[in-house]
Amino acid sequence: MASNKTKRPMLKYLSDSHIEQIHEGSLDILENTGIKVELEEGLEALDKAGAKVDHQTGRAKIPSELVARSLETLPRKFAYAARNPQKDCLMEPGGQLYSRTAGSPDFIIDIDTDEWRAVTVADVLEIYTVMDACDGISILTAAFAQEWPKLGRDILMLREMFDHTDKHIHLRTDTVETFPHMLEMAAIVAGGKEPLRERPIVSLLEGHVSPLRYIDVMVNALLLCGEYGIPLEVCCMPMAGSTGPVTMAGNLQLLNAEFLSGVVISQSAHPGAPLVYAPRPMLMDLRTGFSLAGSIDGEMAAVAGVQMAHFYNVPVSVHGQWSDSVLDDGQSILEHAYTALMGAFSGANILVGAGSLQETLSISLAQLVMDDEINKICFRALEGFAVDKERLGVDAIARVGPGGNFLADPHTVQFVRGERFTPELFYRGSVEGWVEGGRKTFRERAKDKARTILKEHKPNRLPEDIAKALDEYVSYAFESLEK
Repeated sequence: MASNKTKRPMLKYLSDSHIEQIHEGSLDILENTGIKVELEEGLEALDKAGAKVDHQTGRAKIPSELVARSLETLPRKFAYAARNPQKDCLMEPGGQLYSRTAGSPDFIIDIDTDEWRAVTVADVLEIYTVMDACDGISILTAAFAQEWPKLGRDILMLREMFDHTDKHIHLRTDTVETFPHMLEMAAIVAGGKEPLRERPIVSLLEGHVSPLRYIDVMVNALLLCGEYGIPLEVCCMPMAGSTGPVTMAGNLQLLNAEFLSGVVISQSAHPGAPLVYAPRPMLMDLRTGFSLAGSIDGEMAAVAGVQMAHFYNVPVSVHGQWSDSVLDDGQSILEHAYTALMGAFSGANILVGAGSLQETLSISLAQLVMDDEINKICFRALEGFAVDKERLGVDAIARVGPGGNFLADPHTVQFVRGERFTPELFYRGSVEGWVEGGRKTFRERAKDKARTILKEHKPNRLPEDIAKALDEYVSYAFESLEK
């Protein structure tokens, strides 16, 4: 039965012939230029699968037939499961839109003083609490406290995340030594390795180094995520003008070849391992040497990356809130709004970046709350609206007639609820009412909401026995890292 909903609009920049050109160019790059793989286990998997591998130099050339076979084994539908099953996020090409926060900020904008300072343990707990409370944030990503030791801070981060949310958790890992411990922690919470494979309550984003260099951490992530059945977002982040060609098309060409090489490594070792295409095309400001996050050009290239993901029929994650601003201000709101809306209307599965500033170097609780609102607007925009005989209201228009008023008509009473989105942070009253309410700006209202969340919201904490088991494992993990 056909839906009575309006059609979801899609934003596109590439024609079908452009997509074919990029795909063919990627096959040429992989077969004739190849990639550098800096972990022997990855080279062995490629060698066994049929790639031309030079183990001394770490260079691997990948034939097009191997790329095709690897694409065939990619799963097209899988869950970003949550400790609370009602908060699961189903990943499938063209499916529902979700959002997640940005990962690993080093600094925070203090909510009371506007001071830009290093993230503390107390900040981490507040960040997770606000993330957990915001319905417009579907997936939580790591935040690290600067007091934590460099080796093992990702373990401590995950312990706190598990206890401060029952949403899906997106990991960040620092080393090949700590990542296995993090997966074992996830298995403890999930009830075992097999239950974790069936319902992966964690996922990971990891990236290679452009151009075409797969460092040990990335290869290790591909192999371990495949072993545990953990969804991995393959982050492709060449910077136009430095680590990638200066043209947007050339940067996209490199980005796509790098994604396909990640697919081949993953599927050669573990056929059926869940992967997400994560196009993160960057641009260098050639005047200053800075990389640009909130650039409209970069977001256009990301939209094109979504089209390539749809060509391969795989889920896709894009930056949906990305800004170069150093403060949660008008610039950050504008950049986050248009990057989010463009990402949403590209057909992406995940919008990434809520709360982030300065290209994810910093985070702000106020920005988290603002982005919660932006995400909800994106979700609503994609819903469309119903079109049927009753809603078209021909009879109501006839009843009211020329010059009439629909306020008291039965049609208004019938449909007054359910069709309109009401934002929480917007002010839509009179100037007099705004003055009487304290003349609060949008940013001040966001801060107020964040403070209310911190005062009132209580995350769904871990059961006592699981919390105890995690603490024991964390102690064991640090002992093993010290040996």
